[in-house]
Amino acid sequence: GDSFMIAFENVYDAVCCGLDMQEYLVEADWPKLLTDMEKFAWKEPGPWCGLRIRIGIHSGPVTVQLNTLTNRYDYFGTTVNKAARLEGACIPGCLAVSPEAYQGIGTFKE
Repeated sequence: GDSFMIAFENVYDAVCCGLDMQEYLVEADWPKLLTDMEKFAWKEPGPWCGLRIRIGIHSGPVTVQLNTLTNRYDYFGTTVNKAARLEGACIPGCLAVSPEAYQGIGTFKE
């Protein structure tokens, strides 16, 4: 499958965004054509019907490089690799947060 990465200034914003995305997908009014596709949806009605994504969140240093072909930034390093492994290990519809990222969440207050 495909995946994408979003970089944030802090862990709190990353977790809030991830939770917002999951909530939006759960509450979306999915067309029957999609919910009937076994590969993409559960057969039982309820909160897990429709498209579900996996989100891995890790915090740490990264190497940033401008891609001159796309004029976008590419991110490299063990932080990116760990976030990708967390995403791959979690179940669809959930967030997997590393211990390092979890510790960073507590440094922010609403």
